[in-house]
Amino acid sequence: MRWHGNRYHERWTFRRVKWPGMEEAEDYGQITGGKSSESQFKELKATGSIDYEGSTVPDEDDAVRVYYGFTDDAGESWEGPVVTGFLELGETDLDGSLVSGSADLSGMLTVAASTGPGYPLTLPAGTPTVDTAAGFLRALGLVVNAAPSSHRLSSAHTFERDEKWLGIANWLLSAADFGSAATDAWGAVQMQPYVEPTERAPSWTFRDDETSVFFPSVTVRDNRADTPNVVRLWYEDDSVGLYAEARNDDPRSAASTVTRRRERQLDDEVTELSGDTPEKMLEALKAAARKRLLDNSTRIDYVEVHGLFIPSRVGECGLLDYREAGVDRLGGITAKDVEFGLGGETTHTMRRLLRPDFKVTTAGEVVWRNDA
Repeated sequence: MRWHGNRYHERWTFRRVKWPGMEEAEDYGQITGGKSSESQFKELKATGSIDYEGSTVPDEDDAVRVYYGFTDDAGESWEGPVVTGFLELGETDLDGSLVSGSADLSGMLTVAASTGPGYPLTLPAGTPTVDTAAGFLRALGLVVNAAPSSHRLSSAHTFERDEKWLGIANWLLSAADFGSAATDAWGAVQMQPYVEPTERAPSWTFRDDETSVFFPSVTVRDNRADTPNVVRLWYEDDSVGLYAEARNDDPRSAASTVTRRRERQLDDEVTELSGDTPEKMLEALKAAARKRLLDNSTRIDYVEVHGLFIPSRVGECGLLDYREAGVDRLGGITAKDVEFGLGGETTHTMRRLLRPDFKVTTAGEVVWRNDA
């Protein structure tokens, strides 16, 4: 299939999906457009909205599945799902026999995010974490695809009375080093071990040549403004008061005090510290300051790539090869926003993690001690 070039006979289809059986039913001809938004960092993973105008409003009790399709220059046709979720109607305008309005779209995980056990739930030691998480969501009617895992709880764990099933499932998945529950375009829940996307080969390449599917403009940003370059810690008990700091004064670092020419401080008070003498405790505090600086210095670069719709998935790896702008960047796709219109205009947000690689200097002193 050619994702670049001309697109003919484009079509958007909004199909009713029966809940909880997930059988497809009739198409909604009154839906005129809308958009979807997927994000790795959203609890529901998929949200969006639709607009409608016709003789009836879409159904809120069943789900809707959005399809996009087109024919390429070679005459090959493609159609596939974009998102599946439930509608939540807002205001409806009545004009005689016609109705119009908009509705929010919430991904299928809303089923698990809106209900919970209603009582403190204790899972005993030995509970299989992934199988249990999948079982909780399947019991709600969701389709779940879970990777095999032998992980079990090493000790009992109790969830608060007001915890929802999605929060419980995600806690269990995290304990097994899985990513949080996500959904695919069909609305099926996916439970998989977490792998940093950039550790995989890129699934999609955005290149400014004859195969381009992105518009000649991208947006870049990073978290440098929020990255500390100095960490200062304080420890105090009945016998001693200690101060330690760790600094990023390395001119090679974009966030350093040298490059930025000012400090951005992170300070905290430590309540537990190892060591049987003030001097050993000070060394432990300096080590803690160094670790805190490094832990908070992972630089995160984001790039937003705007273009035509492609069946990419959040969590995949993408490569931006924008030669005219001199940008060559590998990143994990953390968000995808799609407009339900001509071309299916899509914005991919790609994230790149740059691990800290700078020289850290530490200092500290025993501010006071009680030798009595």
